[in-house]
Amino acid sequence: MSKNAKKVSDSELARFFLEKVEKDAIIPELFNLFGFDCLVRCTIDPNKLDGLIQQFEKSNFSDCETLSSIIGLIRQGKSTSDKQEKDLLGEIKDYVTEHLTEDISIESIAEVLHISYYYICHFFKQQTGLTLSAFRNQKRIENAIRMLIDTDEKISDIAALCGFNNVSYFTEIFTKSTLLSPTAFKTKNKNACFHPFYSYEDMLLTAKLGSVKFLEPPSSQLLTHDIATYSVHEPDEQFEFLHESAIMEYGGVLYASWYNCPKRELQGYTPICGKRSYNGGQTWTDIEIIADDKSGKILFCPPVYGVCHGKLYMLVNEMVAPDHIHAMDLYVLDNATDQFKFLWSRPIPFKLNTNVVTLPNGKLILPGRIAELDGFPNTPAVLISDSGNMDAEWRLIKVVENGDLPDGKKLVHPEVSILCSGKILYMFCRNDQRRVPLVYISKDFGESWSDAFAHDIPYVSSKIYGGMLSNGRNFLVANTYEFDRSKLVIYFSEIGTMHFEKHMVLFDRETSNMQGVTACHYPAAVESDGKLYVIATKNYEGSHRGAILFVIDLQDIELTALQ
Repeated sequence: MSKNAKKVSDSELARFFLEKVEKDAIIPELFNLFGFDCLVRCTIDPNKLDGLIQQFEKSNFSDCETLSSIIGLIRQGKSTSDKQEKDLLGEIKDYVTEHLTEDISIESIAEVLHISYYYICHFFKQQTGLTLSAFRNQKRIENAIRMLIDTDEKISDIAALCGFNNVSYFTEIFTKSTLLSPTAFKTKNKNACFHPFYSYEDMLLTAKLGSVKFLEPPSSQLLTHDIATYSVHEPDEQFEFLHESAIMEYGGVLYASWYNCPKRELQGYTPICGKRSYNGGQTWTDIEIIADDKSGKILFCPPVYGVCHGKLYMLVNEMVAPDHIHAMDLYVLDNATDQFKFLWSRPIPFKLNTNVVTLPNGKLILPGRIAELDGFPNTPAVLISDSGNMDAEWRLIKVVENGDLPDGKKLVHPEVSILCSGKILYMFCRNDQRRVPLVYISKDFGESWSDAFAHDIPYVSSKIYGGMLSNGRNFLVANTYEFDRSKLVIYFSEIGTMHFEKHMVLFDRETSNMQGVTACHYPAAVESDGKLYVIATKNYEGSHRGAILFVIDLQDIELTALQ
């Protein structure tokens, strides 16, 4: 109907709506029918529109002439873009947030922003699923949660400071939102970390989880040691897109690999490519194709390495669509030919995430996520090689039964990384549905896992990579704070502990001298000969992506900053 709506008169359309549409749905359906044409506020008089709608309501939604006038006025609006819709939504949210403590009516907000009252209610609900009043209460509860956790203010004072004039009403809304009274919430979550970037939903999820603090006492030192950086691969005419790099040292040589695409992620020809460096990452060989399907029907992603019994292995995924896993393939470096040789392909719908970890009991463990064959994997899991051999059978253990979070939402892209500290495994998990950093813990080398814990390392929106250095320090590297992945940070622990006391910024777009690079993400790392080599995807303006290597001299750090 929307294609032909302009061909009928206002009166004809009004009669149709009165005959075919439920009374209370007429105005919302009109807004839907004409998209957001009335979004450009300069072309519509919001007071006139609201007056007509009020007149229509008083007629018990039966006045055809008034409805015809409403339709005529709405049709005067100019068509708008997605950006204008996004800008308007942001403008409304900003205004509400800036005036949280004031008792401002929705009518007043609409008047200040020069928007129809009826339209702002419709638009906001359609865009967010919330009424403006519910959104305002959410923002007030967010502030209240932070004050409950971070201050010793009285409940009555917190209520007033957050815009609730009545403490009983505040307690009612808070309890309905969190299922706990303000006092009970404060007691239960006294050790929880509520990161500055948390949304209302993130806070509620954190309150449902247990908490682990890896930065307690707080990380006190930012390491400023110089870091060498080298380009591993740049976008070129053949491959403009590169992603999910892996790195390994074997026989004094650095091996790096990733998946490439001609222009866009996981579209078209998608091979596993690799390079080698014989001088600590300063220069790299020409690109080599390790696995591919020329037809583009099978996509390859991502590579991970494992060294076992003196041999270098590579595992890769076959996919029939982005992240829809079809098989897992194993390759080994043939010392005679110095090329990776295909060993086997098995129909295991397991999305690979990070390199193979050798456990203290001699077994191998591989972190990732599982799904049905050719399905999208959202359930964190591990594969274990009981024999300790790469080319043997791998046993699957789900870290959780499914990809559900305690608040009913699904994990999305739960890429995981395992850090083995003593006899305990820590599985750090990316969490796209909610921005709550997650960790699962195993005390039996991966045979069973705890429920998810929230933690205080501010890693968001990207893959996390962890490991133990030869000096006994653990490290974790990922993107922090910024959802656009513009800051890549590595944390180091005290020797033999999981207390991460120092951190180092590898990349910060605001201060970087890398010309045109807007983000660094998807890190992987390997230690060799006193250095930690961290490879990452680097984004250029547009969709072009390459690979970069950060080389951290661990001896210099030990002598200067970590003492």
